[in-house]
Amino acid sequence: MGSAGLDVVIWGITREGRTFRPSDWAERLAGLTSAFGHDQKLSYSPFVRPVAIRGVKAVIVGQTLEALEPRLYHFLLNFARDNELQTAFASGAMAHHDALAPPSVAKAKRAGEPREPV
Repeated sequence: MGSAGLDVVIWGITREGRTFRPSDWAERLAGLTSAFGHDQKLSYSPFVRPVAIRGVKAVIVGQTLEALEPRLYHFLLNFARDNELQTAFASGAMAHHDALAPPSVAKAKRAGEPREPV
């Protein structure tokens, strides 16, 4: 399912090109791996990071997570698949997420509301 040596980028854009909702989905998903530190501040895992790139939400899953926590890694990829989110495999995405280019967002059609996550 994964691609060895590459980070996974789960984009907040569906295969149909629509923006995924709710708007805080990336923070919620990455929040599954977060913890509160001694300073009482929330810290995301170093292997799962929510980001916004050119206005598009995404979650970057570091390649190391697949070896450390394979069930969590596959859960995150299955979340993307089940919600029809676009994914990409990229070398160094965790360290250089600003170099990524998000997929295109479709022009709004009044055919219905975007789906909620499953």
